[in-house]
Order: sequence, then structure tokens, then C-alpha cells
Amino acid sequence: MKVKSNLSIATKRCLHESLAPEIFARIAKEVLPGYDLPARTGFPATVPVPGQLAAARFVDDVIAEDRFLILIERLARLDREGFMGRPHRVDGLQSIMRSVAVEGYVWDETTELFMEDSRIRRTPDWGRLLEGEERRFTLLRADVVKNSRLVRVHGEAAARGAFEDLRNIFARCVEHRQGRVWRWEGDGALAAFLFGHSTTSAVLAGISLLNELFLYDRMHNSLGEPLKIRAAVHTGPLRYSNDIGVLCKQETIMEVADAEANQTPVGALSMTPAVAATLDRVLLDRFHPAAESGSRLLVYEIKLATP
Repeated sequence: MKVKSNLSIATKRCLHESLAPEIFARIAKEVLPGYDLPARTGFPATVPVPGQLAAARFVDDVIAEDRFLILIERLARLDREGFMGRPHRVDGLQSIMRSVAVEGYVWDETTELFMEDSRIRRTPDWGRLLEGEERRFTLLRADVVKNSRLVRVHGEAAARGAFEDLRNIFARCVEHRQGRVWRWEGDGALAAFLFGHSTTSAVLAGISLLNELFLYDRMHNSLGEPLKIRAAVHTGPLRYSNDIGVLCKQETIMEVADAEANQTPVGALSMTPAVAATLDRVLLDRFHPAAESGSRLLVYEIKLATP
């Protein structure tokens, strides 16, 4: 996030006026682990750093490390929960949060984090991840089955039009649940979910994808035959990179690609055991074990009832 000078000044004033030295020291080390204020300001370790100077130096360092949102979220938690069991009001916090909102972020009550306002922009890092930062992501991978045959039979223009419709459906299902589309390559897609209950969000996005595609094939698909896809959900650690090529070389993404391409039935959504272990029973009961011998995947399919 690019922090304007007036917002930086307001935050420095907020820290100086609202935080006692022991609270400031605790928050500084939480926001910037290992932070050494005397070293950053040039003061000997035995000499207290003046509060105004400490706040100014710290906020500048937070902005330089691109952790400004993390600082404001920590202040919001302090204002709400207090410090060591005692209430603690952070003066000026609401004004700062309004200024953050003006920059294109919304406060998410579920996660108690700032998120990009999707009406303004949608970036792969949610506007807050750092290069090399390791997190546990949930991934949704989808691909069109026998796409080259569709192009050959119906012509490139018609097939590409259907693929573009699928792309729009996929993006809508993902972004509605705070996910981000990381890659759309030809006829296949990869999306990531991180905040809140990411596995539930990814599974619901996958179910929505199959349901919307079912309706699309019967109401809007001009090819004369349904678009058949496979989709899979998996969760695991990733080291974030702005380079999608670097991301796709990591094990978790290779695992979801394998689950989709080699283990998921045509027309189905699958999920790995790592995902299934996090879901509540209501959602889990919509899935059944994969038919393939030895497979540990659970599968969701849309099947018409027979009369």
C-alpha cells in the first residue's frame, strides 16, 4: 500500500499520543519482528528514545517494509481488546482507518483485516502480501476436458467464445468469496484463497462453478454440446511470488494440478484429504469417495435424478 504523507503523519501522532513505551515496544516487535529501535535511531541501548522520535522512525520503517496495514490492524485489535487485560483507547484510529478506506481498502469484519475493495481493484496479492512471504493457501484448479477437440469441431472463434464465458464464470465464483484468479492459461485456471476459512471458500467456489456451468450449458452455450471440466481443491504452504512461474514450481500447486488432471472424474469437483479435514459435516456430506481404487479424493458431481 502506498501511504500518503498526511496518513503517515497522522499515524505517527497516534502512536506518540496513545501508546505508553511498554505497549509501543510490544507492538513494534509484533509488527516488525526483531525490531531494534535504538539501533534504528542511533541512541544507546541504555538511553530511552523520545516518544515522538520513536513513533516517527517506526512508522517510516513500517512503510518501507510494506507492513502499514499490519500496523493499523494491530492498533485496531489493541483498541478493541486492550492491553494485558486493561482497556486501551487508541486516539485517532477511526480517522486513520477511514483514510485507509479512501485508498481502496475495506475493513472485513469476519477476518478483522483490511482487504482490497474489489470494486476498485483485484490484485493477485490482495494488495497486502510480500514477495517471499510463506502462507498456507487453498487452491482451486480447473481445466476444460478435450479442449482441442472443441476447437477442431466448432471452430476457433466459437470455442474461444465459450472459453471466455467459462473464464468469466470462474472469476465471478472465485472473487465473490474473496479469492484471486492467479492464472488463466488457454482453457485452464488457477485461483487462490487465503483469508478467513479459505478451504470452505474454495470448495464453495468450486461447487458454484459446476452449478453455474450446468445452467450455462442449458441456457447460453451456443456450441451445441456442454463444456466439460474437471476441478480440484487442495491446501498447503506456498512462498508467495509475483512471478506466477515461480509459484507454479512449488509442491502445493503441482499437487492440485495432479489431483485435477489425473485423479478427478470429468464433470466433477474433487478435494484432497487436507481440505476435507477442515470442513464441517454439512458441506462434507455433499461429497463422496472417488471411484478409482486407491484414491483418497472426495468428489462432488451434479447428477440428474432419474424418473
